[in-house]
Amino acid sequence: MKLAQALIERKAIKTKIEELKKRIYQQARIQEGDKPIENPVSLIEELKHASAEFEKIVVKINKTNMVTKIDEKLTMMEALIKKDMLNLLHMVHVNLADKAVPNQERYSQREIKNVPNIDVPSTRKKADVIAKEYRVLDTKIQECNWTIDLIE
Repeated sequence: MKLAQALIERKAIKTKIEELKKRIYQQARIQEGDKPIENPVSLIEELKHASAEFEKIVVKINKTNMVTKIDEKLTMMEALIKKDMLNLLHMVHVNLADKAVPNQERYSQREIKNVPNIDVPSTRKKADVIAKEYRVLDTKIQECNWTIDLIE
């Protein structure tokens, strides 16, 4: 099985777990005299089975990510962390630039005028550079996901 297939399976199991949780909670109470639509005990057993499947697949994915090199410098695990941090930095730069742009809510010259405390154009350019770095890294990660075999 390829790493990408395992990631798809992990997502499907996680979705199943969330759906089972909802169904279990829906069966917590019923009107007196009614029969439950589903048996919460059997749903919990199904949840236990899905949780065990999820645990197994995540361990395999993590083992694979720890030893798989996406290039001469980075393992998949390191690349995933770097990708998350690039995403964080990108969002901070974008939000900072957006917040620094003065709005035109003044109704008269007597009201306090807000001005940017940063260089907005250079902050946006930095955000663009980070976004490109993110995309390049994400492409490498996706490529590896479809070529690397999952460690059993």
